[in-house]
Amino acid sequence: MSNTIVITTDGSEYSESAAEVGFEIAEKMNAAVHVLSVGDTNLTQISSIGGGPPKTKDDVTEIAAGWAADLAATARAEGLEVEEVVRTGIPAREIADYAAEIDADMIVIGTAGRSGIERMVVGSVTNKVVRTAPAPVVTVRPDGTVDAA
Repeated sequence: MSNTIVITTDGSEYSESAAEVGFEIAEKMNAAVHVLSVGDTNLTQISSIGGGPPKTKDDVTEIAAGWAADLAATARAEGLEVEEVVRTGIPAREIADYAAEIDADMIVIGTAGRSGIERMVVGSVTNKVVRTAPAPVVTVRPDGTVDAA
């Protein structure tokens, strides 16, 4: 049975740092990498008052597809077996659901390093994934340090 690691991306520097760690783990475990990006439907509901127009479901899915394609290309260039996956919905839920669907051995995800009140107000996709994931979760902090949950 082959090992499978889900590496998430939202196009941020945090997810890029996490991907580097995930690629190293995948290489050591001889694991297949599933690059997962989620078009966040929460962004389709943002008011355009004081900003640009709200994004559509197609917009957020297209953006997520670009992130997944970029990260998958990097993984392939490193010689990893890669599957590129794009979902649309609530990111934490989609990540946990996808990991369960494929019976993933691990999830690797970046964290923005928020804490305290900012974390409570803004919320944390990473925190929600850690609490709901069906597999171990490796979180990578902005400074590149790694936690496992």
